[in-house]
Amino acid sequence: MRHICSKLIFPLGNRHLQVKIEKVFIKPIILTSLERLTSLKFIKFVKTLQKFLQRWQQRNIYTRLFIPILVLIFVVSGFRYYMMIESETRDARHRLQTELRHANHYLTPALINLSLQDNQQAMHSLLLREAISSPLIQSISWDYQRQHVTGQDTDQERPGVPDWFSAILHLTEETSRQEVRLPNGDTGLLSIQTTVEGEKAHIWQKVMTQAKISLLIVVTIFFLLGLILRSNTRTMHRLAEATDKFKKGQHAVRMSVTGTAEARALANTFNAMASEVQALLLTLQRSQRENSEQLHFTWQLLNALPIPIFFQDQHGICQRINHAWEEMFGVSARDITGRTMPLLAVDAQGQAMVLAHDAADPLKLVMETRVQAAGKILDVLYFQASFTNVDGLTIGSIGALIDISERKQAQATLAAENERVETTLASIGDAVISTDVDGRILTLNRVAQQLCGWKRSEAHNHTLQEVFALSDGGHRARLAEFLGQISQREDILQSDTQVLISRSGQQFEIDYTAAPIRQKNGKVMGCVLVFRDVSEKRRLMQEISWRAGHDVLTGLENRNALAERFNTAIATAHAQQTWLAVCLIDLDHFQKINESHGQDFANKLLQQVARRLESNAGNEHHIARLGGDEFVILLQNQHDVAGVELNLALLLAELAQTYEIEQQSIKLSASIGVAIYPRDDINADTLLRCADQAMYQAKLKGRNQFHLFDAEHDQQLRTHHNQRARIRLALQQDEMRLYFQPKVNMRLGRIVGLEALLRWQHPDQGIIGPLHFLPLIEHTDLIIDVGDWVLQQAMEQLRSWTSTHPDWVISVNIAARHFQCMDFVERLSRILADYPDVRAERLEIEILESAAIQDIQHVREVMLACQKMGVSFALDDFGTGYSSLSYLKRLPANTLKIDQSFVRDMLADKDDLAVISAVIGLARAFNREVIAEGVESTEHGVALLHLGCELVQGYGVARPMPAAQINDWAKAYVIPGSWQQGKGLEWEGA
Repeated sequence: MRHICSKLIFPLGNRHLQVKIEKVFIKPIILTSLERLTSLKFIKFVKTLQKFLQRWQQRNIYTRLFIPILVLIFVVSGFRYYMMIESETRDARHRLQTELRHANHYLTPALINLSLQDNQQAMHSLLLREAISSPLIQSISWDYQRQHVTGQDTDQERPGVPDWFSAILHLTEETSRQEVRLPNGDTGLLSIQTTVEGEKAHIWQKVMTQAKISLLIVVTIFFLLGLILRSNTRTMHRLAEATDKFKKGQHAVRMSVTGTAEARALANTFNAMASEVQALLLTLQRSQRENSEQLHFTWQLLNALPIPIFFQDQHGICQRINHAWEEMFGVSARDITGRTMPLLAVDAQGQAMVLAHDAADPLKLVMETRVQAAGKILDVLYFQASFTNVDGLTIGSIGALIDISERKQAQATLAAENERVETTLASIGDAVISTDVDGRILTLNRVAQQLCGWKRSEAHNHTLQEVFALSDGGHRARLAEFLGQISQREDILQSDTQVLISRSGQQFEIDYTAAPIRQKNGKVMGCVLVFRDVSEKRRLMQEISWRAGHDVLTGLENRNALAERFNTAIATAHAQQTWLAVCLIDLDHFQKINESHGQDFANKLLQQVARRLESNAGNEHHIARLGGDEFVILLQNQHDVAGVELNLALLLAELAQTYEIEQQSIKLSASIGVAIYPRDDINADTLLRCADQAMYQAKLKGRNQFHLFDAEHDQQLRTHHNQRARIRLALQQDEMRLYFQPKVNMRLGRIVGLEALLRWQHPDQGIIGPLHFLPLIEHTDLIIDVGDWVLQQAMEQLRSWTSTHPDWVISVNIAARHFQCMDFVERLSRILADYPDVRAERLEIEILESAAIQDIQHVREVMLACQKMGVSFALDDFGTGYSSLSYLKRLPANTLKIDQSFVRDMLADKDDLAVISAVIGLARAFNREVIAEGVESTEHGVALLHLGCELVQGYGVARPMPAAQINDWAKAYVIPGSWQQGKGLEWEGA
């Protein structure tokens, strides 16, 4: 191995380190040298860094700020451009996906029709037109029956975008392939290829525009900072020179008042200070005692005055304020003296209106303005005048304030009251007439002029009996007697259902109220008469009342009327010691008839079935339609099973006869389940459920027969008990889930809330709907525990949506048993208290109409108590329950919910459409909101908009979904175009 003998010289500061190396092997020499060289480089780096910091600290503070500000601007700008590029890229992807969906939706039906016609030229034109019309689509192809048609935009411009910018966008072209089933059974393939070059160019152009703007802003900022720093530096230098001369005894030195407003203010302040110091040095000893006494007397006088007063110099610096000023503004003299007087005026016209001006003294003025004093806004008169020194030079001003708030408030209140009365009378929906104490007309609003047929100018000074002509002489006499004794009366006169005869002879049904008009001292000034036209309302109420108790299709009584019939029939059977047979009839295979022949055919079949049931039942028995193909017959005055079975056999034979509909003959059978009172139960609902179970057994045994319910041997009761136990276990093991179905306002195009729907996440059966387990517990206390759980989960979900959707409202269905329990209000109050950060107004409770009929007064009190806490109410499935218009009038519900059974067939069934129109009119009459459920298509929404219903929910909007999917759905949801076009529609009847 070869040896090395050499000298190595390393620079170290101002010296050099010489090392002699000999007889050392090559590898150890290299390692040792590298270690030493690294140490020396580190030392050199540290020293360089120290020198840089020393030079940096020697710079002035303004210069040192420039580089960090510049670095910060570049960092923030870089992050901003990164976020902007990310956002634009996401928007571009979204536009690509939206364009693909729209193209598929638009092309599919057209291509199906053209494929059936085998018109390839039309298909090529269609595809080419669509590709050219959309800048995002490159090509479209359609393959069907071994045919290939393509439309490609070959003329699209490809704007140049730098390759590096395209690389960071990560924006790729997308392709859509959709198989389409043709009516002849074949399958077509629609392929759409997009292009992203236009989107890249759009993003590049936006980035370059923003970059130019950012560069201009940075240059402008640093230019203005430079000007400010230069001006401040010069001002400070002048101030330092003047201060140094003043310290050395040159008291006559003054700063020149030039430069910026700040520099002039600083120069004025310094000059004023120097002048005052110089003057004080000359006269201090001579006038100190005299000035002190005079100042003491003056401030004693000013502090004794109740008027707030202040003094300021010619530069707006406060010199003194008195005690009244301190009390008005809640400040201390030491906090404001020596500082710039704050701006007093707070109204929109900051300078206020000058009421008086002294020509001899331009600084003397009087103005009216508003000031903020101790947290209150006061109206004041502001007085200001200048004052001078002994030499007659103006050195400041004195100001005073006089509070005129009470006077201004009284004037404003009187003007607002007059305006409010005039506006109210002009816009109120009721008719209003006012008279003097002699009963002569003073005013009529617009509605009163329309109903009475008199113009305001014509009716003036006419008697009330001439203008307000009632058809009933007795009521005319009562009204005349009331007007004659109005000065002595304390009560009011009310009357319902009167007939008003207008000047033209037209008659209106009205309700009216008459009351005296009194001054504050109790003196009667006249009479006010308020009345309204209730003709349409009464007709509508009569129509709705009939519809509420009858099935529109068949004319039979519905479930509402059946409830009343049920109770009467049970009472009669109990009094006469006879049997009541409750027969539930379900038509066999009716769904197949509906699907094969159509809904119109099925409706006509139901009408013929209803007629046969009526014929068989006669006048002795009651019949009702529950819905669909289910009917109920109450066989009264039965004495034994044999008599019941005979009636049922005759009924089955009657129903099995051939039906002739639309020149077609059809056979139909029925299955009947029978429950007998008092053998089976004494409760109407239980009897109906027992009949339903028996009807199910009749179907299991082969249909076209009847089955009598056997309470002693029916195994289903035990099955229900086991099922209820399993439901309780599911609630305890957290197997229940809440799904949410959105509600939208079609006119405004936004989501207004959601309905919480209960689901059971069964470990073996998966998701189970509420209809499969809630009926088993609706009459047990377990439904109360389930209801409380649903309310808590709804409030928890509202809390999670507070930051993103603070205006969403969740509606919760509450069972009748739960709602009617005595401690429901306390339970709800405790749940609301557990979520103090969630407004109670965001919770809505939905109850069925039938939940209120058992104890209407208790239900009303519970609803009012909950509404005081902020919770609103909706009547669910309106039009299908047991209540009547009298119940609706007494229940303070906020919303009526149109049942989906009416909405589903409204486009084809004129009766359903009429019911919906009537319910909407009823909601307006009772000043309720209305929402339709079961909206399955955009056509349903358009029809509802025409009728005046804006709020909807249903599969046409969205299916129920878990809470985790709501936010993504809400972001992607686009209201149908036909609904957006309906924003300008006028409501029918508006």
